[in-house]
Amino acid sequence: MNPFVPTTFDGALMAVAVGALILALTAFVSLLLSRTASGWYLLAWALVVLVVPIVGPAAWFVARRRERSTARSTP
Repeated sequence: MNPFVPTTFDGALMAVAVGALILALTAFVSLLLSRTASGWYLLAWALVVLVVPIVGPAAWFVARRRERSTARSTP
């Protein structure tokens, strides 16, 4: 086995890493474009999105969806 030739596991791990990076960047841009996030709230979410790899961005999208649904239901 040649150590310079990537294995299937290396390819799968790279795909997961690239997917996590794209998810984090998308969540970060969404956070920056959000109208409700400002100040410490924005900073806290930015840290969560950037520090916690996959769960952080997913949590931001869930929280954003909940904010939008409560904003629509409130007259």
